[in-house]
Amino acid sequence: MKKSVIIILLTVIIAMAVYFLIGKPVMMDDGFQYEGFTESLAHGKLDFKSFYGTQGLSILAVPVFWLTGSHNSIIITSIILVLLSVPLAFKLGCDFWNSEKAGLYMVGLFLLTAFPYITLMRGFQEAAVLFFSLLIVYLGLKKSDWTPIAWAFGSIVKPFNLFLFPLFILDFLNRKKIKYLILGVLMGVIYLGLNFYQTGNLINTAVLTSFEGNYSSEISPPLLSSFTVSFKNFARVGANMFMESRKIMISPIVAVLGLIGMIKYFRDARTKKFIFAFLSLALFLALLLYSFPKYLLPNIVITSLFAIPFLIRYKWLMPLILADSIFVFWAIFQHHGHAFWSARIFYLPIVYAGTLYIFILLNHERSPSGA
Repeated sequence: MKKSVIIILLTVIIAMAVYFLIGKPVMMDDGFQYEGFTESLAHGKLDFKSFYGTQGLSILAVPVFWLTGSHNSIIITSIILVLLSVPLAFKLGCDFWNSEKAGLYMVGLFLLTAFPYITLMRGFQEAAVLFFSLLIVYLGLKKSDWTPIAWAFGSIVKPFNLFLFPLFILDFLNRKKIKYLILGVLMGVIYLGLNFYQTGNLINTAVLTSFEGNYSSEISPPLLSSFTVSFKNFARVGANMFMESRKIMISPIVAVLGLIGMIKYFRDARTKKFIFAFLSLALFLALLLYSFPKYLLPNIVITSLFAIPFLIRYKWLMPLILADSIFVFWAIFQHHGHAFWSARIFYLPIVYAGTLYIFILLNHERSPSGA
């Protein structure tokens, strides 16, 4: 890795750290549940009954609470995961396309995925979901033995990462490596088992589309009622990727380029795994009675990855994405970003991504060798 690339990555990490330090975190809504679970576990009590939600991030935050004693330990943990995501995004793009320039573009697209920055400031989990999406894809690419472990824990953070299994599952269906897959599945079974033992339900969350009234862990959630088949649900998945008014994750241009990229490289066996993972999550969300754009974060990683060759070949595309990102950020800022940053500060990640783009233009690198 070039020294200049290392410097630019460190600069991005520092700039994002400053961005979060300037912001004013305000714990809200489900954030109290996640923080409550963390502090309870940090004091030696596993308490699924008092605190609803999938608690992967809360488990990660326990050492942070021990070290800091902060009642914002969930938020601090999420910030750490965002900072770790910067080099992870670089390595993913770099190794997938065999190009340092591709890695830098992946970092730029990560910076433009604004929604997790906002929700982490209120104690939500999207930053952790995005980190584990990146990690699972990267470890799967490297055929690491740790892939099922990251997949299992990432799914405990939020279950949408479950649908990344096509990226690695075939590599572990053999006598030598199946033990790692069994270990990952066992992690999930233990988590669900402990939750069921305390609450009587496998699923302990108020964010079920069919749940009505005040949530109680003593009431069995009507899981089957959360699924339905209708054209509206399928259309909603598309809207959650392309309509900026819905507070989507990233510029629709990236999503379009990523879909075209998957079609372009369809003949490659590796690409087919990504298409299978993408469609599996999209179909699952299309069957939900209601879904949010943030549920698509694993698919955003996939489309971002496959958009990169077009950004390298057509240099005018990135300025379009940067300009369109202003509208993506604006919709999120109007919704609740203003609670944490002033308008001038809030848009800084776009400035960071733009500066990174200029650095890329000034440091020519060969194009990707292919999927």
